[in-house]
Amino acid sequence: MDAVDLTEWIISVALIAVVVWQIRGRKLTVIGLLWPLPLVAWGAIEYLGSVPADLSDWAFVAVCVGAGLALGAGCALLTEVYREQGVVKARAGWIAAALWIVGMAARLAFGLFAAHGGGQVVATWSTDLHLHAAATWASALIAMALIEVVTRSGVLFVRARRVPTAPVPVVE
Repeated sequence: MDAVDLTEWIISVALIAVVVWQIRGRKLTVIGLLWPLPLVAWGAIEYLGSVPADLSDWAFVAVCVGAGLALGAGCALLTEVYREQGVVKARAGWIAAALWIVGMAARLAFGLFAAHGGGQVVATWSTDLHLHAAATWASALIAMALIEVVTRSGVLFVRARRVPTAPVPVVE
């Protein structure tokens, strides 16, 4: 395993841990919401290539961004946000965790597949999708990860701000 593979594994496992740790319910903090951003920002700096001007390449990136948006929003919306003893907490449900893990693990699996024997298959997919540059895959997958993380963090932040400070009285 080379250094790039190890770094990808570490980042992917760290990003997966973001939601897995919330399955039991954790205090929701700004730091907790923001710390995944440097991980995907590093990936963007390290791997993000230029996307050619071809419409099919841009369409592929847009589809991946849409998938990241859906996975991030789904994860955040399926995470319970509540107040306990004056502290805002988040508890990820199993479906929320599964959405997050699918997004993060699929990108890692694709990268490992492409780098370790799947290059010809990826080239065939690229031809079938009318993609014009190998950099399109990296751009699309990094953009997907970035949008997934930003969307999850943003939705959870908004939901945390809307949690009532005191229980709402029941009127009978």
